[in-house]
Amino acid sequence: MITATASADGEPGIRLDRAATAPSGWDELVAADGSSDYPHAAHWTECAARALPGAAALWLTARRDGRLVAGLAAVQQSAGRGPLARRRVDCSVEGTSAGPLVAADLPPLEQESLARDLLRTYRSLRPGPLGAATLALGPDREQRFGPLLAGLGGWTRHASPTAVIDLAGGPGAVEKDRLTMTKRNERNRGLRRGAVVTASREVADLNAYYPLYAAAAAHWGVRPTPLAFLAALLDDPRGRVFFTCVRVEGRVVGGHLNLHLGDRVFAWNGVSDPTCARTHFPATLCFWGDIVEACRRGARWLDVGASGGHASLEGFKKYFGAELQERGYYVDEGPALRLARTMAGRAGSGPAKGGSERRWHDGRTGTPLKGGDA
Repeated sequence: MITATASADGEPGIRLDRAATAPSGWDELVAADGSSDYPHAAHWTECAARALPGAAALWLTARRDGRLVAGLAAVQQSAGRGPLARRRVDCSVEGTSAGPLVAADLPPLEQESLARDLLRTYRSLRPGPLGAATLALGPDREQRFGPLLAGLGGWTRHASPTAVIDLAGGPGAVEKDRLTMTKRNERNRGLRRGAVVTASREVADLNAYYPLYAAAAAHWGVRPTPLAFLAALLDDPRGRVFFTCVRVEGRVVGGHLNLHLGDRVFAWNGVSDPTCARTHFPATLCFWGDIVEACRRGARWLDVGASGGHASLEGFKKYFGAELQERGYYVDEGPALRLARTMAGRAGSGPAKGGSERRWHDGRTGTPLKGGDA
């Protein structure tokens, strides 16, 4: 534990705790912030620290008169061993959005001062010349804190717009006003042919889905998010995580793990089976299942994530009425890591390889989310 220098008004500064569990008052702060995303919740960071390889949680906090009024949670991870190990501290684990929390009932100038102190302290935790500190800000928080990050300097911003479906009016309004005829027809055909869509909190459904997701990750050449992490999240004691599951003749052919907080549901981890993409349309059914359950929960928005520059994926989401909202991904890399990345970029500056042939659906309709169907 460390405590930073006191703030200008003499109040205690930013405290750093390295602990497996959140400090007291954390989820009350999440509620008081007013624009939080699910990965701000204590359950998310605690699960990540337990389930991700080599991970440990850290919590930055500021209190006023004993009340927790600002904070930032992150996960430290390392790859490799010895002096060449690459270490990172990540405030937005596994493709999610998070960033600083500041109670919205504080005066605006105090909110800004606390956010600045959190971000400066967080950047100071970048672990050495081969390390990196990262964070991503969702749409609301990009407006709120993006200009502040730009003014602090030292951060490199990467635009990462996210696609969001407006759920106003419920499933009927989404179907009538936003869903295209093509997607309505695919949904109806899939259901008529026997596909079953459920909103589940059963780990057995997640276990049945995971081999499909792991096969997709192997195809892309990426490390899959551990099943233990997904299962721990699904066990959220407040019921804020659900799994949209699509089955055909009892076999799981698609799924989305969704994270719900406040008025936003984030369809975070998802993949569908390309072998039945044109017969039962599991990708379309996953999206429809997400919409129905998000509306049932009273959410205003369904966030279906960034598209990674894939025009076909972006177009697929637009069939559901998705609109793009700004999202920023911020990185502070150590000098040795920047140099290594520059050299790797020069070495790989020839013709691009592994493009369309790496698509899980080989040009068929897909749903790449964090783990998606690209």
